[in-house]
Amino acid sequence: MRIFLLIIFLILTNCTIANVVPLVIEDSNNKNNIKLIEKLIEEPYQVNGKWFYPYDYKKFEEIGLAQLETSLKNGSKTKNGEYYHNDTLSGAHRSLPLPSIIEVTNLNNGKSALVRVNHREAFSSIKVVNLSEAVFKELEMNQNGDLVKISLIDSNESFVLSKAYTYDEEKKVLEAPVSSVVVIEKEKNELSTDNNINNKNLYNKIFINIASFAFKESAQKIKRDLSTYDVRIFESQNLSGNTEYKVLIGPYSDVESLLIDLNDDTFKKYEDLSIYLI
Repeated sequence: MRIFLLIIFLILTNCTIANVVPLVIEDSNNKNNIKLIEKLIEEPYQVNGKWFYPYDYKKFEEIGLAQLETSLKNGSKTKNGEYYHNDTLSGAHRSLPLPSIIEVTNLNNGKSALVRVNHREAFSSIKVVNLSEAVFKELEMNQNGDLVKISLIDSNESFVLSKAYTYDEEKKVLEAPVSSVVVIEKEKNELSTDNNINNKNLYNKIFINIASFAFKESAQKIKRDLSTYDVRIFESQNLSGNTEYKVLIGPYSDVESLLIDLNDDTFKKYEDLSIYLI
């Protein structure tokens, strides 16, 4: 009799769990992801354990390193099905609509060009765009990489509606971690308007922004962890008007010295690295 009652108890318990758990998961997904799904233009995807979310941006500005496109060869197909060629002004980005037109400005000499984004690459908040050889020549950029600002000019709106999600793709969207693409918006103090600014460079100093914190104590802990580098804490106001404390390494006099430090394994554990200009 005891065994029989135990079996009945286990069956009833399992039934209860089976009914409750999916409802909790579904409720959590609905609350956390509904806004995310409405803004997505492609399903989220993962590269080296990090999630990326292509959005239909109305405005997008980003400052970081541009590198040469090396994974595509002449005649290769890009992510949106176009054919790549080194002689065209094209680029690759992790989350902008495909295709998009962006303005790329070389911050070392002020030269700019309109570039067509038609591929997915540059999966970093520091190395923000990959560009064809034609863009590098047009902007007279350092072949190892150069500091740029990219601004969204226009995107193909029909692309947003060109494909409906299948059931499996909707499921992937729901299961993706709730997040947003890292957009490094230009703050008031990022590009100096000082009259003494160098005529060649559109910035005074280059820093690696390790992370930003609401509490100074958190920033001080990271500073202690990176004591072998030239670390400083920079207090500023974010776009919401709140005080934040940035942990900065630098300044770097040129992009070459910046790239040397970025190749250090020390920085690989910090996911939110970005370029900060003063």
